[in-house]
Amino acid sequence: MTSHRVKFDFVVHFSNGGSLSAQDFRLDIPGADISDDALAAYLIQDMRLLMAGRVDIRNKQIIQEAHKRGAIAVAGLPQATVDLSAADMPASALLAQARRQPLRVLAADGESYTVSRLVP
Repeated sequence: MTSHRVKFDFVVHFSNGGSLSAQDFRLDIPGADISDDALAAYLIQDMRLLMAGRVDIRNKQIIQEAHKRGAIAVAGLPQATVDLSAADMPASALLAQARRQPLRVLAADGESYTVSRLVP
């Protein structure tokens, strides 16, 4: 099996102020590709960051390189981010999107939530 890693630059903006950034950061990933939203959720989970708000990803490059450790489980991690401060989205649209896949939701007040399962 081919091992893949992602090399990228990022800035994590925290909802309580401040930010964390890195250049040429590398993470083991379980496949040959990862979306920016999934990578942001993966980064937040892997680094156990609290109060993480917007995540800016730049210069993403998938590389074939031996894993340095096992990739974290990505099942159930948000695959998309919805920024409610930038989008006027009715609750029904948000819920419809959350039924299809786990979401990371950035509230207008800067708080971050994960909507991973909706039960009717």
